[in-house]
Amino acid sequence: MQLGPGFWATFCYYFTGLTLIGAILASKALGLSLATGMPYRLGMVFGLLGGLVGAYFNRTATLSLEFQNEKTFTTTLNNALAEMGFEQKSELDDFIVYQRPAFSHLFSGSVFVQIEKGVATIVSRSTNIKRLHKKIQ
Repeated sequence: MQLGPGFWATFCYYFTGLTLIGAILASKALGLSLATGMPYRLGMVFGLLGGLVGAYFNRTATLSLEFQNEKTFTTTLNNALAEMGFEQKSELDDFIVYQRPAFSHLFSGSVFVQIEKGVATIVSRSTNIKRLHKKIQ
């Protein structure tokens, strides 16, 4: 089950934006016209590198964990998320939404948790998922 943008959608987002920014910066810094095509080539290198890095760290990842005791698991999960700076904000469909306070959630994203019979599904940015998995295990 894929929720949110995966690797390729995130890559395209960063690649497109950073290619345009790189082309404009290269044009201004090197005094080249955008009509020559050279700024776009330099921008594509910038976009490719930024797209790969952005997609690696910011793609949406899903973690499924099995548990025996729901109350114990929920306590462990809430403590781990609190250590990471997340707090419960709302509910969306079957998911509990955790976010960081104020403007910091714009840079870290949200964590979505769905708890069913013996299985928890956690969806967030891959960096958040990796940190959370280390804290829970």
